[in-house]
Amino acid sequence: MSSNKSGSEGANTARVILWCVPRAISTALTKCLSAIQDMDVHLEPFVYCYIAARTYKGSCGEDLPMTYEGNEEAVEKAADLVGAETHTRLDPKRLAYASIKKELESATGKYVFVKDMGVGMGSGNTFQYLPSGFKHTFLIRHPVRCINSGRKATFALFSQLGLLQGEAANEETYDIERDDKYFPPGCYFKELYDVWKYVRENIDNDPVVIDADDLLAKPGEVLKAYCAAMGFPYSESLLQWDASTESLRSWKAAGDNVVLDLVSFYGTAMKSSKFLPPSKFPDRLTPDVIRCSKKVMKYYEEMYNSRIKV
Repeated sequence: MSSNKSGSEGANTARVILWCVPRAISTALTKCLSAIQDMDVHLEPFVYCYIAARTYKGSCGEDLPMTYEGNEEAVEKAADLVGAETHTRLDPKRLAYASIKKELESATGKYVFVKDMGVGMGSGNTFQYLPSGFKHTFLIRHPVRCINSGRKATFALFSQLGLLQGEAANEETYDIERDDKYFPPGCYFKELYDVWKYVRENIDNDPVVIDADDLLAKPGEVLKAYCAAMGFPYSESLLQWDASTESLRSWKAAGDNVVLDLVSFYGTAMKSSKFLPPSKFPDRLTPDVIRCSKKVMKYYEEMYNSRIKV
């Protein structure tokens, strides 16, 4: 990766959170930006807090505490429950909201980039754990693209893990809203929208929004505009990066091997080396994708209207 790193001239620092929905090219964008020299990358810290809390509630019938200290037994049990399902080892100290807030606020990198999903904060009672000193930005993509791709990825993952039975075990009758235990009621978009609205009303009245298909269609223009707005150094070398997974090993995540273990979600981005043009819009949609997309289209459209235009 060293040959692809962009210089980090100047003394300024920049701390940025990119909130997104699944399947929006966010991991590829993270891999791209991780090539910036002195970049400290954190992968989905709040999403794994959300997953741990949801899994613990479903198994134990109780809310998972937001702090690790004093609640070690509960949080460690949550880590074991999620790890047993996903076959990846998680660090309990990185599954508590208060711990993540503290970790991000104490990050020492010249540049800090956090890639996360709105669902990690979408419940509302967790907004108090948003770290101070960060610019909040948002990555969206058309709901049909995201939900259709997410359906394929979750079916593949849950099938691989042996978690599906009956109708759910058949890809034709699998229903992402019914059979994905992590799928939130707002289909990820409402949760992202809620974070966006909170940021606009309480932190920054005009946060940066980028659309994934704009990024894929005009990567140089969108990336240059994004970096300029964030205070990240930009060079055209960022448009081509190493296809290996070596750079991913330095990312801070809920577990040392999260990215490499969950290939169904991160596999394409792991092997990527550049942004490819947008794929053809899917023409065969299952009823669950149609239903969920219609439910959230209004949230997407409102955010789309405020996106960076290049």
